[in-house]
Amino acid sequence: MSVGILALLVAVGGGVFLQQYQINPGVVALRPDSRQQAPSPDAGPLVPLDAAKPGIVAFSAPERFGPDTLFEKINGRADLYLDAGFVSLSTQRFAVDSASDRWVELFVYDMATAENAFSVFSLQRRDGARDDDVVPNAYRTENALFMVHGSNYLEIIGTDDAEALQQVMGTLAQRFIDSHGGAAPPLRGQDLLPVQGREPDSLRLIASKAFGFEGMDRVYTADYQVDGHRLTAFVSERQTPAEAAALAADYRQTLLSFGAAVVDASVPFDHAAVVQMFDTYEIVFHHGRYLAGVHEADDLERATRLAQQLADHLKTAIGE
Repeated sequence: MSVGILALLVAVGGGVFLQQYQINPGVVALRPDSRQQAPSPDAGPLVPLDAAKPGIVAFSAPERFGPDTLFEKINGRADLYLDAGFVSLSTQRFAVDSASDRWVELFVYDMATAENAFSVFSLQRRDGARDDDVVPNAYRTENALFMVHGSNYLEIIGTDDAEALQQVMGTLAQRFIDSHGGAAPPLRGQDLLPVQGREPDSLRLIASKAFGFEGMDRVYTADYQVDGHRLTAFVSERQTPAEAAALAADYRQTLLSFGAAVVDASVPFDHAAVVQMFDTYEIVFHHGRYLAGVHEADDLERATRLAQQLADHLKTAIGE
């Protein structure tokens, strides 16, 4: 009974860990605060403004936050960024024709790598958001635009959903891109999970402690529809095949230590293990440098089919 209770607590804890990142930042309402600053004549804007095309003006001086001060700006959300490799945050407000009651705030997170930037972008994506074509990884909500460009993750949030602010968001995003090297190369990890059957916009990158397991980092996940059931596949590229094999074994052993049971099931590819935790199944395998599998599936037969699809895709992706 003690083992069962402990396993239940671990499962709940893992769910809470992932759910805390679903924070839907696009519905945040911006309000003036007591720290608003007047523009400094020596502080240039975070994005270049075109004097020949008036309409957007800097409404505040740029502000910068580091790992020790990030909580001052985004209290309650800082851990997500810090766990993903956060370096710094720069923010600035921009108004439409100096209208003090209608403005947007630009948040530029330097995340050190493109993978880190995509991680925070993907873990916060709001259900039902609409894609934006300013860059491959961008979407809009009622009053905001979110995007990844290189190692930077951007949030541009307006005081309301006015069309004028929507245009300002698009302009600021494009000027940031133009001033930071144009098009960014695609992430390799985005090709590691098969496209067939994948739910749109479900690709995520968990930078650390995936599924509540301390050793699991840099894990891509995506949701798939299999016979009308949603299943989650995952893959992580490691440094060597030996590291992938060791991590697969450690993850399996951790599940067993918290009450999971080994399932004697036939899986049609090598180096695979199946365990059952309560009423869900976990398939874990390694192939070359890759750790992969299916997470918390409600049906073993469907999970096995998705795992086979993932194994076949990995063989193609690495040129076998």
